[in-house]
Amino acid sequence: MSRQPHPDLHRKQRGVVLLIGMVLLMVLTLIAVAVIRLSARHTQVANNDQVRTEATAAANYALDMVLNAPATTWNDLKTPTGRVAQVNLGTEKIVDVAAASVSVTVKNMTCKRARVIKNAELVKQSSTGASYVSAADTSCFGGATNTGLTIVDPSAAGTPAGDSYCGNVLYDVEANAVDAKLLNATAKVVQGVEVRTDITTLTGSCT
Repeated sequence: MSRQPHPDLHRKQRGVVLLIGMVLLMVLTLIAVAVIRLSARHTQVANNDQVRTEATAAANYALDMVLNAPATTWNDLKTPTGRVAQVNLGTEKIVDVAAASVSVTVKNMTCKRARVIKNAELVKQSSTGASYVSAADTSCFGGATNTGLTIVDPSAAGTPAGDSYCGNVLYDVEANAVDAKLLNATAKVVQGVEVRTDITTLTGSCT
């Protein structure tokens, strides 16, 4: 004689299955939400890295534009306000106008070192053994600047360890890219640049 399952047992079993199903559904929902949030966070990190890279590129480009100009035009760069350069990243327009460009402030140029160039650094040897000075360096020996090479007598130019009439000045300059229009990012780049100068102005270069 067979026995029929009690109706209460069926109801309890269905209740347990429903509870387990709800728990599994909640777990899957939490996993899906976590994956979506993680993906969104990775996308945000990638976007932040891209805009920061573009802001850094704008700062470097502004430094190149400014430092490729003659050193006599750098006086405003030595102040805290500096000079503002508009850098177009090529995303909207051709003309570097403020509305479609990143504003970069090049400022705080400071002297780090000034030194006199020694004669031995400027006198070179040709393949035939002759000593010569390149056209750009003839003024460092008291000669006029010309377009060719100047043959020199090293003994007449002084000892190799002696001072020439030229010096090098090393500057540090910073570029701050601050943009809230296109990139909504900031970047700061500090670069060193060395400038050739006459020894008569070398002392005043670092004041």
